[in-house]
Amino acid sequence: MEDFIGLLTRRITVVSILDEPLQHGFEQFVQRALAQPGLSRRFHATGIDLHYLEWEGPPGAPALLLLHGFMAHAHWWDFIAPWLAQQYRVIAPDFGGMGDSGHREHYSVAQCIDEIGAVIEHTGIAPCIAIGHSFGGRTLLQACARHPQAIARAVVVDSRLTSPDDPLRSFKDMWRPKRRYPDQQTMVDRFVLMPEEPAPAMAMAHMARCGSHQDGDAWIWKFDDRILLMDQHNDTDPRDEAADMAWLPMPVDIIRGEYSRVATAERCARLSALLPTAGAPIELPGSYHHLPVSQPLALLAVLRTLLANPR
Repeated sequence: MEDFIGLLTRRITVVSILDEPLQHGFEQFVQRALAQPGLSRRFHATGIDLHYLEWEGPPGAPALLLLHGFMAHAHWWDFIAPWLAQQYRVIAPDFGGMGDSGHREHYSVAQCIDEIGAVIEHTGIAPCIAIGHSFGGRTLLQACARHPQAIARAVVVDSRLTSPDDPLRSFKDMWRPKRRYPDQQTMVDRFVLMPEEPAPAMAMAHMARCGSHQDGDAWIWKFDDRILLMDQHNDTDPRDEAADMAWLPMPVDIIRGEYSRVATAERCARLSALLPTAGAPIELPGSYHHLPVSQPLALLAVLRTLLANPR
C-alpha cells in the first residue's frame, strides 16, 4: 500500500505511445517529419562558419539543443525535432568538419566543446536542455563541465565516456581520402551506419542524401576526412572522464539501445553510478546504437516522457 501511495504522489506524466505522431506507420511518420524541415542558419565562431538547423517552436518556448554523433550531421534529428518543436525551440548544430559547418586544419574534442558553447551563446538559449547522441552525448557531458550555467539538463543517448581501463579506440587507422562517386544515388545505395546495424531504408536514404553534396563532376560526403585524425582519447592519460564529472549539478538522463556495442549495459550502469544526478539507464528493447535513425519513434516516446517530467 505504501508503494502504491508513493506512486500516486509522484505525479509522473506518462506520454502515451498512441499520441500523435506515434500512432502512424513509420513511412507516414517520416514523411510528416520531413514536411516540417528545420530552418538552415549559420554564423562565424571558433574560427569557422558553424551551421545549425532551427525549428522555432511556439513563441517563448523553452529551448532544446540536439547534438549529433561522430561523422554525422544535424539532419540525424530530422525525424524527431519537428515533434519536439511542438513545445520547444529546437536547435541542432553541425560540429566543425561535419555536415554543413566549416572545416579546420586540425580537430579536437575541446574544439567541439567550444562550438557547443558558441551555439548556445549565439542563439541565446541558455540555460537549455541538451540531448546528445553518441559522440554528441560524450561531448555534451564535457560541455556541461565547461559551461554548467548554460545547460540545465542533459540527456545522453547511447553514449559512453572513457577511462584508463576502457579507452576509446582511435579512428586514425580508418583514414583514407574520401571516395568520389559518379552520382548521389550511388552514394545512397552504398551508405551504411558505423557500427553497421539495421535501419529502415527510407531513413538511411535521407541521411545519405543530407550527408552528401556535389563537388565538380562527382559526389562526395560532406564530412572532412581529417576528422578521423581527431584524438578521441590518449592511452597514457590517467583521467577517468565519468569519475571526473561526479560533481555535475544538472540532472542527467541516460538512454541506450539493448544491443548497442557502444553504450553497453555495463558502461551505462557505471556512468549512472558515478554521476549522482543521473537516473537509471533507460533501455530501448530490440534496438542498436543509431537510435535517432533506426528507432526514432521509440526514442521520441522516451524523450517526450522524460521532458514532461522535470527533475
